[in-house]
Amino acid sequence: MKRKLRKITVANNVYVYTIKEVYAVTTDTTTLIVRIFSDGHKATPLILHFLTYCDPIQGHPLYTGIDIFNQRTQETVRFIIHRPVYIRALITEGIRRGWTGRNLTGIQDGVAYLNELGFDTAFLVSPLQGK
Repeated sequence: MKRKLRKITVANNVYVYTIKEVYAVTTDTTTLIVRIFSDGHKATPLILHFLTYCDPIQGHPLYTGIDIFNQRTQETVRFIIHRPVYIRALITEGIRRGWTGRNLTGIQDGVAYLNELGFDTAFLVSPLQGK
């Protein structure tokens, strides 16, 4: 199945992005990889890795959807990474952290981005991480 680039506009700038899920059999974890490109700049993506536990039925919780508490709004929301509101927030956070769309930033910790956006991510961390 071909993965198409999805388009989104943030602050009058056009970005394209892809979302991919990678399962690690040996550690029973999944990594959700979000790559965001400034339109026309394929060599300098913002790359976010969301390493979490693997649900044996659903897969990566952020990919399939999960209820997550936002400490800023004091509300529990249904978080699905495909929703434009969350991609837009990740782009905005990446820009706040110094990504311009034309510079390399290396692989970023997506869970840390979610923490900065106010989401309670403690339950997402795999018990095998850090071992």
